[in-house]
Amino acid sequence: MKKRNRLSFITGLMSVIMFFIPANMQAQTESSNTLPQFLFPSFAKGIIKMKDGRTLAAVLDYNMVDEEMVFQQNNLYLVVDKPEDIDTVFLRNRKFVPVGNAFYEVVADGNVTLFIQHKSRYSPVGTPSAYGLKTQTAGPATVQSVRGGGQYRKLDVPDDMTVSPAIAYWAKLNGAMNKFTTEKQFLKLFPGSETKIREYIKTSGIDMKTPEGLASLGKFCNELMK
Repeated sequence: MKKRNRLSFITGLMSVIMFFIPANMQAQTESSNTLPQFLFPSFAKGIIKMKDGRTLAAVLDYNMVDEEMVFQQNNLYLVVDKPEDIDTVFLRNRKFVPVGNAFYEVVADGNVTLFIQHKSRYSPVGTPSAYGLKTQTAGPATVQSVRGGGQYRKLDVPDDMTVSPAIAYWAKLNGAMNKFTTEKQFLKLFPGSETKIREYIKTSGIDMKTPEGLASLGKFCNELMK
């Protein structure tokens, strides 16, 4: 029998380097996580839908600095490799799709599809983040390394570094991905409809920096584009 900590899983002609959660394994569906570079405060059970139609359960969180989906197996953090074989990840009632090696959150879908690129970077302590805030570092969890592609990386944040957000937003229109970070940049994507969209943002109190606000805006734009 193959060792349980082997990373390679092969089915037919498709190879996905991933550590799947065995059905008989008694793993908690949520576990504490104090690593500030992760999107969620704890790992939680998610569903991975593969392009071949399979669905797999794993305990997941998203590393915003390395832009990698990470799953937890006992006392190991392991990177979900070969994202090109993955269709969608469902985690905490949210939806993520692979874009290159990263995973973007889908907040609106249709003729106008909106994504959040959850991204952070390490900055020297005392350096303000892009939002004028200082992110407090936290002590590492019990596991201090992550393994992916045969490599190990430390997860705990050095004492002289902090995690600063560098979030970006994307709109997919007519098959093209368009990056935006401001309302002005977003409005430029909809020539002829800027006034209607601007009025909707104002009257509805839309906060484009939140998944909820962006989802509402995306729904409005899809109705407008019909």
